Amino acid sequence: MRLEKEILRYSRLNGYPIDEYAPVVCSCGCRELQLFSDDDEGGAFGVCTKCGSEIDIENSKRYMEETFQNLCQCDNDRMELGVGTSVYPDTHNARWIYIGAQCGKCNLVGVYVDWKES
Repeated sequence: MRLEKEILRYSRLNGYPIDEYAPVVCSCGCRELQLFSDDDEGGAFGVCTKCGSEIDIENSKRYMEETFQNLCQCDNDRMELGVGTSVYPDTHNARWIYIGAQCGKCNLVGVYVDWKES
């Protein structure tokens, strides 16, 4: 719940508040993931810390050129992830995507990457 609230706060400041929120959960049921992103191209994927599966967030991995592993300020790389989506009015088409994370070690929450859909 803290993660969803932080993504909502951030998205409001960005001018495109989220309309939808969903946690990122591996098919094995694990919620603790490593986050990889590309801030320039806009994209992210998670790697499950239990089974090693990759989770392509919002089908954005194909757009990524320079992948960066995100770490918490405490240097932890295991996080719970959530996706907030702002949609165009009267549609379900995404206009802005926000990827937030909550550290599994120190519980710090924040938005790590966001991008405008074209």
